[in-house]
Amino acid sequence: MNTIHIFHIKHEEKIPEEIFRKNLLLLPENFQKDINAYKHRESAQSSLLGKMLLLYGFKKLNLPYVLQDLKIGSKDRPYINTEMDFNISHSGAYVICAIAQNARVGIDIEKHRTLKMNIAERFFNEQECLEIDSSEQPEQAFFDFWSIKEAAIKCDGRGVEVLSKTHVLSAPNKHFANDNKVLCDGNTFCYQKLEIDAGYSAAVCSTADFDINLCELQLTDLV
Repeated sequence: MNTIHIFHIKHEEKIPEEIFRKNLLLLPENFQKDINAYKHRESAQSSLLGKMLLLYGFKKLNLPYVLQDLKIGSKDRPYINTEMDFNISHSGAYVICAIAQNARVGIDIEKHRTLKMNIAERFFNEQECLEIDSSEQPEQAFFDFWSIKEAAIKCDGRGVEVLSKTHVLSAPNKHFANDNKVLCDGNTFCYQKLEIDAGYSAAVCSTADFDINLCELQLTDLV
């Protein structure tokens, strides 16, 4: 069984400018441009922290890669090669990165917030909507489903075009095992929920059965 290594950081303060610029320069030029193009510093910082987590993961796992090895594939999905996959997500104060070898991986984290619930009707099937409506915590149930679906479409690689065709085959409010599945427009992935923070929902999906090695980091670990 594969192990997916997941690194996450909660960082609500502004990164010192010197550290921000030093680590930005480690990225390929196209990634630097993308980060510099963000209108809000918080978004730029989260994007940079994601790459810093990835670099930490390379070193921690003794993988022979650097950030200059990053490439952009179809649908603007970053990748390294066919032997190693990674995925990054951020929301609110959290940034999270998953690394998998010999399998595809997708990860998502969502801060719980108030949404117009008709968004569920647009992207969720009848059974999923029913489980959200009948939940004692419908907001959390919505984001549990949403994070699984987002992780699945990121694992799939085709992005939001298959979101409405992505459905969770085993409810996220039940006990989890490695037989949890999500169907993404014909492709079936394994998923697991991640318990990161009570105010967030997070999930990871992969093309193969997996267990998880979850690692919480601080900024001092990355610089």
